[in-house]
Amino acid sequence: MESVNQSTNLPLSAIGALALGQKIQAIKIVRSERSLGLKEAKELVEAYEKEHPDIRPQAAIEKNNAPSLWLWLTSLFLVMMAMCWRLYFSH
Repeated sequence: MESVNQSTNLPLSAIGALALGQKIQAIKIVRSERSLGLKEAKELVEAYEKEHPDIRPQAAIEKNNAPSLWLWLTSLFLVMMAMCWRLYFSH
């Protein structure tokens, strides 16, 4: 029998799937291991994610920060272009 996290009753294989960023797989595991419906399994997995926000893989965290990175790079590019424009036309 597989070990289970007692706070949320989640199988270790589902926790491993979450750690790899495979939420759908984690829900499938919980459904089959606990004989739950889709809604109940999803709620259980999401409750575990809420209790353990550090379970999200680093790639998912970086993906959420991607828009701010692009905004910063675009701003830097525009500033550089403005400086080049000013230098070019100041002679």
